[in-house]
Amino acid sequence: MARQEVMNRYSRLVSVFTVLGSLTCAGVLRAREAAAEPVYAPGLLQCFSTADEEASTDCRPARLVALHLPANTAPSPFTGQGATRVEWRGFLDIDLADDFTFSIEGRGRFTLTLAGKKIFDAEGDDLSKEKAVTVELDSGKVPLLATYTGPAAETAELRLFWSSFDWQREPIPPMVLFHDSLDEDAQKSASLREGRELFARLRCVKCHAGTEVLETSMPELSIDAPSLQAAGRKFQTEWLARWIENPRSIRKKAAMPRLLHGTGSQEIARDIAAWLAGRGKPGKVKPAADPSVIKKGGELFADLGCFNCHTLQEPAAGAEDPGRISLRNIGEKWRPLALEEFLLDPDRDYKWIRMGDFQLKATEAGALVAFLLSRPGDPRKAQAFKRPPDPARGKELAEKLRCGNCHQLSEENGPASIPSPATNNIEALKKGGFKGGCLSSASPGRHGIANFGLEKEQLSSLRSFANSRLDSLDHSSPVEFAARQMRQLRCGACHERDSAPARWPTLEEEVAHLVANRLEPGNKPESPEEKFSVVQARPPLTWTGEKLRPQWTKKQLAGTLDYELRPWLRSRMPRFPARAQGIAEGLALQHGYPAVSEPLGKPDPAMVKVGKRLALRDGGFSCVSCHGVGKKPPEAVFEVPGTNFMYAGERLRREHFHRWMLDPSRVVKNSRMPQFADDEARSPFTAYYEGDARKQFEAIWQWFLEGRNISPPAK
Repeated sequence: MARQEVMNRYSRLVSVFTVLGSLTCAGVLRAREAAAEPVYAPGLLQCFSTADEEASTDCRPARLVALHLPANTAPSPFTGQGATRVEWRGFLDIDLADDFTFSIEGRGRFTLTLAGKKIFDAEGDDLSKEKAVTVELDSGKVPLLATYTGPAAETAELRLFWSSFDWQREPIPPMVLFHDSLDEDAQKSASLREGRELFARLRCVKCHAGTEVLETSMPELSIDAPSLQAAGRKFQTEWLARWIENPRSIRKKAAMPRLLHGTGSQEIARDIAAWLAGRGKPGKVKPAADPSVIKKGGELFADLGCFNCHTLQEPAAGAEDPGRISLRNIGEKWRPLALEEFLLDPDRDYKWIRMGDFQLKATEAGALVAFLLSRPGDPRKAQAFKRPPDPARGKELAEKLRCGNCHQLSEENGPASIPSPATNNIEALKKGGFKGGCLSSASPGRHGIANFGLEKEQLSSLRSFANSRLDSLDHSSPVEFAARQMRQLRCGACHERDSAPARWPTLEEEVAHLVANRLEPGNKPESPEEKFSVVQARPPLTWTGEKLRPQWTKKQLAGTLDYELRPWLRSRMPRFPARAQGIAEGLALQHGYPAVSEPLGKPDPAMVKVGKRLALRDGGFSCVSCHGVGKKPPEAVFEVPGTNFMYAGERLRREHFHRWMLDPSRVVKNSRMPQFADDEARSPFTAYYEGDARKQFEAIWQWFLEGRNISPPAK
């Protein structure tokens, strides 16, 4: 009996451990399965290496399977030059199972694998000659792997397209491409990029020796801080003192570091502010503005979309948007006349300022200032100090703190300020483990040590970058530059891009009261769309690099166009001259096109005649109903006018124009532009080219090539 009892107990224990073991194994398996499940992020993962390297050396998210890389240039800042090898990996999101046809353009070697099946393996100088491949794909996330090797010492170029029963040939849209954000290569490269961007944004090269700014370097390395040569004319002295003492007490995400710590900080800041206050005389105080001017300023604040980058209130704790700067206490910072001058020419003292130039009239700038200064601020408690500020001591302290390394401090028309030489060689700091300096985790113990208020992860990224990849600073990537600048300039606030809607419709509720008495006839104040019906026609940016010729994009961003493209809009496109060329080139390259478009050819006279007839209201596509032609306005606008045909040729790429005409709603969702061709690219006007819509659209394009000499069609 005793033996039997032992055996029974043993049996029960075995059973228990078996169950527990099964549960444990199941748990481990589930954990592994959970860990293996991708966390989807927009875009594919694009990984680079040179052709002689076995593994990829750098990865970044990419919106498209497209590439244009001029000869003898590095594909990314973290790879060397040579024959380029690129890999795109991730998932293609399919709504419904269907047959899809894939085709390619470019030169080099290309493979495409979908759901584990290789469907393309092509090589040549003209990949467009490769036969398109049709495959059946199930719905859901389809694994995608594309590889490309460019020709040695020649331009690398690739574009991948698809089509189906429901749409004509088009680049695969970014909205259906995803990658695993937990990919180790992706995380490692993202950390290095963050460190690289921080190194440039924080102007580390201004104070630390060990890096050299070259013509090919990351553009942001050459950025100076705002000029202070006329600080006394522009800024209130009390605000200057508070900013110098601790910038993040005013703006939580300020790029300027805190250089003053502990005892005597406020006194030092007052001394420096007093010295700066003597540099430039304040302008005359303007009389109080008329209420009608203040109202006009409020309407301009709403119409121009100022609320996308600014708030009129101090945000509640925990609700801050780092990209939006509060204007609640703007009168504490700016002298009124200087603020007006700033709005008229924002980049005069700081070429790389994020504030766009809206090319305001003097009356508009005055109205905006009147509105902003009419709003009550938050009074601050006056502080008592033992002594008055000492400007002479402030000058000595500014030199000791090396303010001139980043800021221009010279008098107008005076000698250039001499920056202090860069010290603390980066290589020496690396050997010391970055202890006790800007990248130390410990709080600074003495004045002059820059505290940027970086988070733990940012410090780690910056240290890792400084330890390993400072060489990447010598190489600029226009594609990455454009992506960084579009993020920093908050382009997504005004414009939809990919799957991300514009933030304008959400944010404008904050300022709806400013235009509440200026509703269009018949509109009811029930929704943002009704309140701002005219303002909503801002174009999406999904296909900008494919749509627009980069030369035109540069002019648009630089503000050098000699016309307004959409003069009926209350909103305006601001100008960013310092960034214009880099963004324009980067957008084109991202879509697989060169940074400079080929010159427009001469129009075909015979096709021009047909194009004009097809534009007529009677017997044509009725293009002239919505679009002006030169000085002739549109004939019968239904909702919103279209852009003038005079500028179409200099503005658009021919390839995009054809894709747009075949199916406008595939390019811009809910577009007001009608579709004139059926699924077989046939039009109802069989008198021209037997109804071949592609030829008909080409005839219209040939008419556009007349450019500034374009003449309206005659009935």
